[in-house]
Amino acid sequence: MTRATATDDQSWTSQGLARPEALREWRDWAASTIAPIEVEVFDADAFAAQWVSHGIGQLRLLHLHAPAQRVTHTGADQAAMRAAPSIQLVYAREGALHTKMGGREFVVEPGQFVLLDNTRFYQMEMTTPHECIDLMMPQSWLERHLPDPGALLARPFDAHKGWGAPLGALLETILSDGLDNASLPRPMIAEQLGTLLAMATGFEDRGGSSRHRGQLARRILRRIERGYADPDLSPQGVATEVGISTRYLQSLLAAAGTSFVQELNATRLERASDLLGDPRFRNLPVSEVAYRTGFLDPGYFTRLFRKRFGITPREWRAGHAPQP
Repeated sequence: MTRATATDDQSWTSQGLARPEALREWRDWAASTIAPIEVEVFDADAFAAQWVSHGIGQLRLLHLHAPAQRVTHTGADQAAMRAAPSIQLVYAREGALHTKMGGREFVVEPGQFVLLDNTRFYQMEMTTPHECIDLMMPQSWLERHLPDPGALLARPFDAHKGWGAPLGALLETILSDGLDNASLPRPMIAEQLGTLLAMATGFEDRGGSSRHRGQLARRILRRIERGYADPDLSPQGVATEVGISTRYLQSLLAAAGTSFVQELNATRLERASDLLGDPRFRNLPVSEVAYRTGFLDPGYFTRLFRKRFGITPREWRAGHAPQP
């Protein structure tokens, strides 16, 4: 590994290492980069990989050449986080990224990028060697550019067309020309990335008094995201924490086209689908999944789950079981 202290750039390659040592270092690095990540390499005998890491202001950009593998991100519920919550922008350059997250299954094709939440379970499977960029952005930093990044998760965006093209071009330029001789300091390049990401994803900041209301609504939604597993989480308690009345809380969410109960149940069901789809929790009873996600009544949980996803929790788990 090489390190340049001034810019916090690092690199690693499997070249020259014995295969068992290279595999161990690859897995250890993946597990400690930002949050618990498990790696299953499909062909250990032909393993070859490398990565380069660049510090860009508060961001970290990883350029990866990786083998065919499956990466499973455990999320914050199963292990202590090593860093503040962050969002990852994963941009595919070569090879397709078959992804599961939040009850969705989709493919990130070369030339596309997706936003993933490092506090939640997700899984990516690559059946061929692949190359990608992983841009790690602290959530508190990103929310200055995208006040509601949660609404943009698990949706592939094109980085070669429309307003996605300038973002893709900047990422490609960073790889081809490097950062040491860039015309702007790295923190300013980070701000450019944030602005272009807002354009690429179609976010529009209208400003005015509605912005303050939007910020309050986002605080409420973030509180639901953090506290969904608490069966006693209530609009009254959250309103008190935010410093507003319960009636005003309900009106803020109504203006956004939702309600406290609707958002709480949706969050709990998404987390439940993550647990049911995670092979490590295959033997966890459905009733325990319900309890862990804030539902006191497993029967009520099953009814809501079927209404949301069209199938029962057991059917969902069976449909996400590894194929022999």
